[in-house]
Amino acid sequence: MTSGSAPRARARGSAIRWAFAIGFCIVAAAVIVLGGSWLYRTFWGPGAFVERYVARIAVGDAAGALAMPGVMPEYSDLDGIGHGQASEALLRSATLTSSIEDVHIVGTSQDDNGIVSVDVAYLLDGSAQQMTFRVEQDGFEGLVPSWRFQAPPVSVVDLTVRGSWRFSVNGFEMDKRQISPAGTDADPLEPVSMLTFTPGNYDVAVDTAATTAEPTRVTAASPLEVVPVDVQTMPTDQLIDVVQKSVDDFLDSTCTTQTVLQPSGCPFGAPNDVTGLGIAQDDVTWTIVDYPLTRLVPDGDSWKVAPANGMARLSVTVNDYYTGALVTVDRDVYFTMVADVDVREDGDVHITIDAV
Repeated sequence: MTSGSAPRARARGSAIRWAFAIGFCIVAAAVIVLGGSWLYRTFWGPGAFVERYVARIAVGDAAGALAMPGVMPEYSDLDGIGHGQASEALLRSATLTSSIEDVHIVGTSQDDNGIVSVDVAYLLDGSAQQMTFRVEQDGFEGLVPSWRFQAPPVSVVDLTVRGSWRFSVNGFEMDKRQISPAGTDADPLEPVSMLTFTPGNYDVAVDTAATTAEPTRVTAASPLEVVPVDVQTMPTDQLIDVVQKSVDDFLDSTCTTQTVLQPSGCPFGAPNDVTGLGIAQDDVTWTIVDYPLTRLVPDGDSWKVAPANGMARLSVTVNDYYTGALVTVDRDVYFTMVADVDVREDGDVHITIDAV
C-alpha cells in the first residue's frame, strides 16, 4: 500500500460515520416529531379532549363528563338562550342509554380568537351522525396544554306534556312539578326545560294508570341547542272505563232519582209538548234506555267527553189542561251530553256533565 492510500481510507471511513450519524439524527428527529404529533393527537390535543368527553357519556359516566372543564354551563350561558332556569335532572347516568360507537375526529379548525372547532363523527344508536364541539386552551399541565369547552356540550329539551304531570325520559321517571321553577304552582301546560348531554337520544314517554304516550324521540346534537317537544297523552282503557262508569252512575243516581220533569244538572228533561199538555202528577219516573257511549278527547291539560247521544224514558201522569182528564204519558227523550273530566292526584276522577 502506498503512503497516500491510508489517509484516503481514513477519510472515507470518517465520511461514512458522519453520514450514518446524520442519517440517524434525521431519523431520530422524524421519530420524535411523528411521535410527538401522535401523542398530541391522541392525548394532548383538542380532539383528544373531545373524544374523552364522548367516551365518558358513551359508557354512562355522567359524573366523569361533568367533571371536565366547561361541560356544565354557567347561568349566563343558559340565560343567553332564554333558559336560565333549566333543570339538571337529566344530567345523570340513568338517562345515558344511547349507544355511541365508532367515534373519530374528522376535522379541526381554529379561528382568530383561538377557538378550536372539532368535528366528530360517530354512530348514535346505529345511525351515522356528526357534531361540532368548540374548545379553547385552558393553560398548561406541565409541558402539555389543557383544554376546556368554550361552548358547553349540552342541549336544552323544552318539554310540554299534555294530560299528565308525570312522564319518563329514557326510563327515568319524573314529575313536572319537581323540576319546574314554580314547583307545585306550575302551570300544567307550561314547558319544562331540562339540560341533556350531547350527543344523545332521549325518549319521552308516559305510562300512568290514567294516561299513556308512546315514546317520542328527541336527539340532542348541538351545544346549547334548544329542542322543543310536545307530547299528547292518550287515555288508558282504565280511565275510559272509569269515565263511562261515572257517567252511567251519575245518570242513574243523580238524574233518574229526581221525580221532576226537568232534573237539575242533568242533560235531559221533559220536551215542550209534554210540559204544555197539563199539570204533571207526583208519579214522574225517569229511566235510561241508552247510555251515552263516552269518547275522551284532549282538553288542554285534561280531558273532555266528546258530545255523546243517549236516550231516557219519561213516564208521568198529566192532568190535561183542556179536558181535566188524567193522561198517562210515556215518552222517549233523546239527549246529547258533554262532560269535563278531572283526573285528580289520588287517582279519583271527577266529572262535570252538561247538556249540549
